[in-house]
Amino acid sequence: MGIMTRMRNNMPVILIGLVIVFIITIVFEWGMDYLGMSRQSDTVGTIEGKKISYQQFSELIRDQTEQYKKQSKKEPDENLMRQIREQVWNNLVTQSLLERETKRAGITVTDQEIIDWVRGENPPEFLVQQFRDSTGTFRRDAYDNALNDPKNREVWLQVETALRQQRLAEKMQSVVFASVRATDGEVRDRYIDQNLKANIQYAFFDPDKFVADNAVTVSDDDIKKVYNQNTEEFKQPATRKLKYVFFNDQASAKDSAEIKVEVSSILQRIKSGFDFLEVQKDYSETSLQPAFFKHGELTPEKESAIFSAKIGDVVGPIADYEGEHLFKILEEKKSTETFVKARHILLSASTPDQEVSAKKLANELIARAKRGEDFSALARQYSTEPAAATSGGDLGWFGKGRMVKEFESAALAGRPGQIIGPVKTQFGIHVIKIEGRDNRELKVAAISLPIKASSSTKEEAFQRAQDFAYIAKKGNFETDAEGSGLKVQETSEFNKGTFIPGLGQFESLNKFAFKNGVGDISDAYQVNNGYAVVKIAEVKKEGIRPFDEVKESLRPRTLRQKKMEQLQQTVQQKYSSLGENGDLNVLTSDINISVQTTGDFSFGGAIPGVGRENAVSGAAKNEAIQKILSPIEGKRGYYLVKILNRTSLDTTAYSASKNMIATQLINEKKQRVLTQWLEKMKETAEIEDNRDSFFR
Repeated sequence: MGIMTRMRNNMPVILIGLVIVFIITIVFEWGMDYLGMSRQSDTVGTIEGKKISYQQFSELIRDQTEQYKKQSKKEPDENLMRQIREQVWNNLVTQSLLERETKRAGITVTDQEIIDWVRGENPPEFLVQQFRDSTGTFRRDAYDNALNDPKNREVWLQVETALRQQRLAEKMQSVVFASVRATDGEVRDRYIDQNLKANIQYAFFDPDKFVADNAVTVSDDDIKKVYNQNTEEFKQPATRKLKYVFFNDQASAKDSAEIKVEVSSILQRIKSGFDFLEVQKDYSETSLQPAFFKHGELTPEKESAIFSAKIGDVVGPIADYEGEHLFKILEEKKSTETFVKARHILLSASTPDQEVSAKKLANELIARAKRGEDFSALARQYSTEPAAATSGGDLGWFGKGRMVKEFESAALAGRPGQIIGPVKTQFGIHVIKIEGRDNRELKVAAISLPIKASSSTKEEAFQRAQDFAYIAKKGNFETDAEGSGLKVQETSEFNKGTFIPGLGQFESLNKFAFKNGVGDISDAYQVNNGYAVVKIAEVKKEGIRPFDEVKESLRPRTLRQKKMEQLQQTVQQKYSSLGENGDLNVLTSDINISVQTTGDFSFGGAIPGVGRENAVSGAAKNEAIQKILSPIEGKRGYYLVKILNRTSLDTTAYSASKNMIATQLINEKKQRVLTQWLEKMKETAEIEDNRDSFFR
């Protein structure tokens, strides 16, 4: 029964392990209200007519959150919780759409299929893994006994449900990917691009060197012609711009003070006789487990206090950006590494003259420091390192591999109190002061309380945002913001379903922007670190950008195109005079023509000196060797090319790689097909999303 108990305990992991296609399998048992809200009968959303209750949605969130906590050993913050809710919703949408499509396609999975799969010669691998012994051998007898034991009925029902979903998804996948193929030509081209090389000589003709700007006339008709030839480039999706005000919901001074009081209370418990490690268990989700730490692995605040303490000491409270902390020093051992604590003064030395001056100043500063002047004050005054103005040149603790070689060698050889220098590195001239040297590692236990906003702080921020939204809808957004001391910010343009500049990736806010018109004002929406109230500032519909809007941006392109037309005649004349058996080096007499040899390059990458010119690469791949090719028009100008050599196709190596390349190409195509298929399904789906009414 030990195996089945393990399967029960690992069932969420097993179910997640079943995801071998394109969705995350959803847990099918609905449970308790995770967030403790009272609106259990309400509907979070509707997907293809199927209502998703708040209770159901919360249970799925709970499952995902528990998985995160098991893997990361910490509580998810608000931003991560929002991502989890978004992922759960997207999974529900995807699952519902897949169910719809499997029904439309008439795809079913019979009970007999599941029975044959589970009891057959090749059971599902995730089940086989549960019944391998210490040597890795599959214990078929134990597997069959577990299958036939009525006590395991509950577990097998869960497994059956998951297997049915997996098989349905596999069958649907087969339908979607039925037409995905990799042709022999595609496989061959991919192999050639990755494995074959060529070396070419080329003469480059730059239109700007051969044709002066004033030798070309660009009319509006010329620009209009380019515009009409490239209208696909000027297609623009619908876009929006928003004005918004932000309401911070991060921890307040009161929240911080309450955490400090709680930490002080914990410290008093420990001082009164409670065992530190026993108390630590109550805070294990937010605290580091007992472990050895070296210098440089903790925040400066923690490190300074911990490495100054003795074994058995309780250290703290210590405050840093992570929160409030208590530590107990458990053990000490010698490390194989040596660490030093140092400050430095950096002096610029980018030219020989600067280097001479920097060394002279460095020696003066060394003498002053040795006479007793405060090193940190000297660093703030003389160092060219930007951070030195506030840090006084403090580098903290570091060991081998953290600094450039010259600096590291000098610092690690130093002793506390020593002034070292001048030391030259790629960054300049350094003067170094060694403030500490140590090779200890300390094992510590921690009790950590992150400083985070209380529910009352978050509720207050939300209420302020909602109050502003109410007032702004009845008044004037900008005026009311100014009157409330709020800064009005504006996003740049963004597309439907994409990231909103300045605010983030928020589907509900994006939907508001594209469902409403200019001037409409939203309710409070949760965003990163707070709430936002937005006003739609600009609406642009899908279409082709007007000619007048892009005219001036097309002028340089039109000018270059006309130059290329004139240059073509010059290049053709040069080619005719050389002939296909000529010598490109003859062209070096013209200072406007650059003649270069690339060296070996792969067809799938950039060409040295040329870049990614598909026309040149294609010619190098396919045309005759040791011949000057007809003029090639590239993105930057014209090329005359001679292929000096090209590796031949190794048919044996190609045959050995062919199947692997075909698989790679098919997988790439499947991913594209899948993405397009899912997007098309979502466009036609009936989805109502009411999550904003429940979560903030």
